[in-house]
Amino acid sequence: MKEAYSLRSDREPAPNRLFFAIIITYLAVSAVFTAFSMAGQPLRLPMVLNLISGELTLLVPALIYLVLTRTNVRRVSERWGLPLAAVPLLVLLAYCILPLISLINLGSMILGGENAAASLGGTVARLPLWLSLLCVSILPGIVEEFIFRGLLYGTYRKRGAWKAVLVSALLFGLMHMNLNQFCYAFVMGIIFALLYEATGSLTAPMLVHAVYNGNSVLVMHGTADAADIAGAQEMLLGMLSDGGLRTQLLITVLILAVTALVGLAAAGGLYVAIVKLCRREKQVGLLFAGTSDRKIAVFRQRQGKAEGEEISRRIWGPFLIAGTAVSVLAILGRALLLQLA
Repeated sequence: MKEAYSLRSDREPAPNRLFFAIIITYLAVSAVFTAFSMAGQPLRLPMVLNLISGELTLLVPALIYLVLTRTNVRRVSERWGLPLAAVPLLVLLAYCILPLISLINLGSMILGGENAAASLGGTVARLPLWLSLLCVSILPGIVEEFIFRGLLYGTYRKRGAWKAVLVSALLFGLMHMNLNQFCYAFVMGIIFALLYEATGSLTAPMLVHAVYNGNSVLVMHGTADAADIAGAQEMLLGMLSDGGLRTQLLITVLILAVTALVGLAAAGGLYVAIVKLCRREKQVGLLFAGTSDRKIAVFRQRQGKAEGEEISRRIWGPFLIAGTAVSVLAILGRALLLQLA
């Protein structure tokens, strides 16, 4: 029997326009704040609004996109539920990858001259813990994963599994608009996409994302002096300029690297357990076996996941190229200004 499979290569994915709109919205909002600041009348937002302003630059274009494309929100994820036993495993996995993300963060702080957490540390520490968790942990976990693993990756994966993983992770990193966060957000984007494949549910990356951000909130609340967060990057650069402290920093990096490797090994074991709990062995097996896009598409059609779908190989197009170029220029420009300051 002939499989219901078709191949298209002439259309740019619709979510590329969403990514472009997000980047333009971010730059427009930044330009407004800069203009008021240069005019001597800086805009001062309430603390909560300041914390969620970044999510609003994602949420507003996303809501407009959903309305214009008439997207069925329920179908953005293959399913939304998770086996109850998978929840603690996902939380443990979030902490297992923490040393790796910390190591990447350390390196990007040295290269980029920026500690992104410093800009939020003071605000987070002054708010009640529950409100900080809501604004910095739960809301970003839901909004960012819905957009980048749901709308973007969910569309890209029809056009090549590993290509979709890498491109969606790249855009997730670029969306943060600074070199410090780009480095570790790119790696986290890969992990989040693999978690979606392991479970078939956006709830999994949403949960792990929220746990990771929640851990940062707890650290900020546990820091006695918010200035300690802001001063971490200056202290790091000071260690690099001092011979004795440079050795101490190297030892710290080596310990962190070993911890990251152990954490990754543990995360791998947890990942396999999660795949089995969610009965996704065949789907994940096809992904890691490097199976062709056509065979994956046919398999998904047999499972009733993609009946009538048109599969295309194309991800890149004018909107994605423009959005990527603008965000890269903005990140490099910001890094250069920080180096000159």
